[in-house]
Amino acid sequence: MRAKYFASLLLILVTALCLLSGYMNSSLAGAQAATLLKGQAKGTLQILPKSVSKQMHPSITRAGAWSAIPTTTSFYEATTDAHTMYAQGCQAARGVAGLLILDWGQPVYLGNGSYGTYNFGGHAASDTAIFHAVANFVLGVWSCRTSATNIAVAIGESNYYSGNAIPLTQAAWYADGLQWGNLVNNVASFVANNHYSNIGIYGAGDLETGWNTFALTSSMVNGYNNASSHIYFDFGDDAPGNWTNAQVWYVAYGARDNLPLPEIYFNADAIYDWEALNIWACTHAGGPMYIRGVMATVIGNTPAQAWTAMYNAESGNSCTAKTSSWLTFSTYIR
Repeated sequence: MRAKYFASLLLILVTALCLLSGYMNSSLAGAQAATLLKGQAKGTLQILPKSVSKQMHPSITRAGAWSAIPTTTSFYEATTDAHTMYAQGCQAARGVAGLLILDWGQPVYLGNGSYGTYNFGGHAASDTAIFHAVANFVLGVWSCRTSATNIAVAIGESNYYSGNAIPLTQAAWYADGLQWGNLVNNVASFVANNHYSNIGIYGAGDLETGWNTFALTSSMVNGYNNASSHIYFDFGDDAPGNWTNAQVWYVAYGARDNLPLPEIYFNADAIYDWEALNIWACTHAGGPMYIRGVMATVIGNTPAQAWTAMYNAESGNSCTAKTSSWLTFSTYIR
């Protein structure tokens, strides 16, 4: 009797362990599926505030280039002057629909818990001053709007550092990202409260692998993501040899609200950097990144060439080709 009792007890225990193992495996599979679904969900978000009648996806010609892809103008900001910012917004309102970046430069700690940037005019500007500058940009967009005005504005800073600008600690960079997220939230609230229905507001970072460590850059990204739920566009590079693939993937896509808007100044940036990373993501991160657009500048590729290089690179692989139809934005920064 005792032997039968222990045999029955052992059978019950084994059955329970099997059920528990199955539950844990299904839970882990469910969690992974939820993570992948979240990545796809953010990758396919409608970025523009107004829907478009048809997808803003140009067709590639037989020559492999599309010469007239709609391209917005992004700005390396040199001043917070109200008139300058208003004029930039007015210009944007009369331009094509799309995503643009307002880049305010490198982070700076101003003391007393306050952060800002050194802008491209060489001046320190607090996050408060940047908020007012972007608000004036928004007013310019609204005042000069047409029936076709439909733009998304991403407010950006870089991960560049110098020893005197901001302490080289993860706590300081996290705090900077946290305040940047609050800045984006405040601008978005300003837009929503005034019913400026043709303007979307997001965050952004010129995250260059050669400018900073992954530890400090990811701290800034994590601070932003903990403060804001607005998409954060990485408009930096993927230069090889500085960070691991997993690290570049994290700040471009793996972090909760991050999406790539890579610099494709030369075709090699698309083929050997970003597409190579995206193929890595297919194998090691559960699926491809949704690259929503590209950035060009005065050197190298034109905006159309940059877009075409990225589109062709994505289309050449069966995994990344699944996301190529979401490559819908092109911007030129000056």
